[in-house]
Amino acid sequence: MAGLLLILISLSVVGVSAFVYQQASLTITQTIKEVATITLKNSDLGDLKEGESKAYTKAGVPNLGDAISITTTEANVYLHLDSDLDSLTTHASYSITVKFSAVVGTTYSVGDTACTLTIASPDYSSMDLDAAGTWKFDFEITTTTGSVDSDVPSTATVIVLAESTA
Repeated sequence: MAGLLLILISLSVVGVSAFVYQQASLTITQTIKEVATITLKNSDLGDLKEGESKAYTKAGVPNLGDAISITTTEANVYLHLDSDLDSLTTHASYSITVKFSAVVGTTYSVGDTACTLTIASPDYSSMDLDAAGTWKFDFEITTTTGSVDSDVPSTATVIVLAESTA
């Protein structure tokens, strides 16, 4: 009798255990959407003599035309420009004027100055691209070199960042 009771108890434990150990799973998916696609053009401005001043536009250096092209998928994408102009110690002055060459919406016009980067102010915090579409920017560069003891290569780098929050 005791043996039969033990067998019945063990079978009931198995039944209860099977009920307690049931489980299910839930899957959550999402897609992260790109808010902007950026295309940049590099430019070679050639040589300068020490102490020489020169201005460059898209007329003389075609790659300065539409130097930045950005296609946004939504309104209010913020464009940030960060440069290393403050590290150009061989230049007495260096400025990059960024102008709109293609706009979307009505806030800006073609030819308007978007920002100016200089040795003293090498970064631009944010520009609100207020409508979805393709935006393009021309560069106009003005520079004056300083005095050097030997030939010195010089490179200016502009980092372009687009994000959906300021």
